[in-house]
Amino acid sequence: NKIVDIIPNQQVFGKKEGELLVIGWGGTYGSLYTVVENLLNKGEKIALCHFNYIKPLPKNTANILKKYQKIVVCEINSGQFANYLRMNFQGIIFNQYNKIQGLPFTTTELSSHFKTLLVK
Repeated sequence: NKIVDIIPNQQVFGKKEGELLVIGWGGTYGSLYTVVENLLNKGEKIALCHFNYIKPLPKNTANILKKYQKIVVCEINSGQFANYLRMNFQGIIFNQYNKIQGLPFTTTELSSHFKTLLVK
């Protein structure tokens, strides 16, 4: 647990607070970054928080999560990281977007899903 004092703070790409925070980790970075960047360029209040450190989580994680109205965790599995976040940050709602087909996310499917969350 002491390593939390030496790992870097979590970074956010995009709006530092807003309507939607997209969370990813591992190999989802490229697709998530591309879609978030495109939506930012269209004026959406969206951000990407891509984790490199998971256990422990960076110590500023809770402060980041509190700044967004909606959070979606995108994973190429059945949602292990989303469940881990729920255990660590009770009271915060983590929406999930999972793909379990052995294929990466496409920018088209991500963009469509994020636009749906931004409208609700």
